Amino acid sequence: MNGLSRLDWVLLAIAALVAITSLVRLMRARRDHLIADVRQQLADEQARVRRQKKNDAA
Repeated sequence: MNGLSRLDWVLLAIAALVAITSLVRLMRARRDHLIADVRQQLADEQARVRRQKKNDAA
């Protein structure tokens, strides 16, 4: 075996690019989902605290 041909290197580079691009897209989607979940939890907690303060004042 005398190494990889030029075509092999090109195919390897294309495969690496596709793999990295796919991974980045998946990671961004997961990050966006987590951020949305945390924001929803924060909003729920803030609403709960406001309701509790309102009930305590009454």
